Amino acid sequence: MEDYAMAGTLEQIIKPVQDEFSRFEEMYNDAFSTSNAVLRMVYLQLKEAKGKQIRPIMALLAAKAMGGVSDKSFDVVLVLEMLHNASLLHDDVIDEADIRRGAPSVNKTFGNKTAILSGDYLLAQAFGHLADISEPRIITALSQLGKDLSEGEILEMVVSIQSLKDESKYLEVIYKKTAVLFATSLYVGALSSGNVSEDEAQRMREFGNKLGMCFQIKDDIFDYQSDSKIIGKPVGADIREKKITLPLIYAYRNASKEEKREAERRLQTSESVLNDVDVEFFLRFVHANKGIQGAEERMDVFRKEAERLLDSFPPSDYIEALRSISHFITDRKK
Repeated sequence: MEDYAMAGTLEQIIKPVQDEFSRFEEMYNDAFSTSNAVLRMVYLQLKEAKGKQIRPIMALLAAKAMGGVSDKSFDVVLVLEMLHNASLLHDDVIDEADIRRGAPSVNKTFGNKTAILSGDYLLAQAFGHLADISEPRIITALSQLGKDLSEGEILEMVVSIQSLKDESKYLEVIYKKTAVLFATSLYVGALSSGNVSEDEAQRMREFGNKLGMCFQIKDDIFDYQSDSKIIGKPVGADIREKKITLPLIYAYRNASKEEKREAERRLQTSESVLNDVDVEFFLRFVHANKGIQGAEERMDVFRKEAERLLDSFPPSDYIEALRSISHFITDRKK
């Protein structure tokens, strides 16, 4: 076996499934084919600003680790990536986001209506591939994923200032907003091999859950320490929208009574977004009260829990590549 544990780059991690991933990319490009000129421009923009594609990589690795990639595996990863991109198109409209992965968002370029309808078209494409999957457990999991992603967005909108004092509310949001996509990717990827027990598939699901929690916590840390040139959105973008994330929760936990009262006062303003002065206050507040350190420590707990789950599987290059993804996620710079 190769030593993947600290590989650090997706190029190295993807090696055990490079051929399968190349085939997935070809199929994904074909899935974007359309005679509609507007949709072609939208999907060209999406492809040019595509993300790391960690989820299809994980699904393929899970399938390989459990017995092998099948035709069903490719349908699974196509549906996963279509659901993910459709949710991003819709999320950017909801969040009124102008930037996605360092480039103009689709809604910024083409308008909200086009972004929403393009997301709907991707969902319809996903349903077409879902019909080709005959495994009931996979169909159920992918259907539930769509519901969970929607619930996560709604839950995030209604989470109040009380979540500052209750970490569990934040964890519930990021599970349904982000971690469930990782968990489902590993679960259905494993099932698509056709040679896995439900217990093994569930352990893969839980590994993905822990990994997804790490991914979102890392993103939330970036909001307090990076800039738009690195992560594709300006520093403080989440707190400007009054989003309560883990760095702020831990900073609040460590703050003095006076600092807590001031933080609450600023968050309870009637304005839907914070002004520059308030954003600067919270950036200083989080750094001064070790909010980033606390969030990093919690993320590390999730990573170690994820890796212990992998220890229950027979060793292979595919399992080691999955282990390496946990380090890639927590060590990444963007």
